[in-house]
Amino acid sequence: MSLILLQPENGVPATNGAPAKKYTATTKAYKNQEFLGSSQARLLRVMCEYEETMLRLKRYKIKATVLVFGSARAKSQEDWEAAVAAARAAEAEAEGEAKAAATKALQKIEKTSWMGEMTDKIVELSRLLTEWAVSPECRLGKDHTISGVTRYHHTDPRYSAHPRKLGANVPSYGVLGDDEPLEQGVYVCTGGGPGFMEAANKGAAMVPGAKNMGMGITLPFEDGLNEYVTPELAFEFHYFFTRKFWMVYHCQALVVAPGGFGTLDELFEVLTLKQTGKIQKTLPVVLFGKTFWQAVVNWQALVDFGTIAQEDVDSLFFTDSEQEAFQFLVASLSKNNNHA
Repeated sequence: MSLILLQPENGVPATNGAPAKKYTATTKAYKNQEFLGSSQARLLRVMCEYEETMLRLKRYKIKATVLVFGSARAKSQEDWEAAVAAARAAEAEAEGEAKAAATKALQKIEKTSWMGEMTDKIVELSRLLTEWAVSPECRLGKDHTISGVTRYHHTDPRYSAHPRKLGANVPSYGVLGDDEPLEQGVYVCTGGGPGFMEAANKGAAMVPGAKNMGMGITLPFEDGLNEYVTPELAFEFHYFFTRKFWMVYHCQALVVAPGGFGTLDELFEVLTLKQTGKIQKTLPVVLFGKTFWQAVVNWQALVDFGTIAQEDVDSLFFTDSEQEAFQFLVASLSKNNNHA
């Protein structure tokens, strides 16, 4: 705290020539950065990440997304070749201990050579989905007229006779109502990072007038979201759990490209929500890259050991084709369409 002197206006002294009064400067609690960054304000920060995100999504009428996960290490074929050339040049110039580090960096990049073609396919898949999303043909089926984690369903008796309208006592937020014209039916949403996530945002950004989303997380090795995320739909979270909540909240379909710990974490979390009915069990899941997903996870072993059901595995769609993935997603999202 400090004392401030309120100067008389235009040099005119206070009443009858009395000296100006002194006042103690103050800071409002919600403007106190030291407090807001403290452990005592953690709940407030969590609420901010919930409320501000909800407000912005509601403002832009975001009600259905296709969520895309994947490794941040992936590069297009062109970018991969440039990265390899740079790494080889660095290795050639390095000496001593730096030489070993440069060799290790080169080997790390060379291992991801197979990602180049797949990255380009994710770009194309995202472009196809977004073109469909802004077209008149984009009409979600009755199982997909509401957000994934809300518990309202077309069989709920609180709905009116029309399956896309709610009764008077049911909150309308999160529901695709016929009285709310949407310029875009579905939005591609990613974690906002590089690699396969950037590829998905890039593909969506290729469609004129379309928007896409990025829900990033503060990390020491990333400076921000990739350049293809629509600015008004670019989010950065501090807490992983609030980010995960919002990534899944409006999710109507999931596409997972190969990835590491983070990708596996996100995939199995969504599969758990689907299995337990916390999100709709009809949620289509595409595992892009057959060889990777069938080698990294022994899906049938999980069934044979009795830890999951056969239908849990049978509901997954494995493919290496962007066209197959697109057709599967559109067919799944449009299934039982009441307006076809």
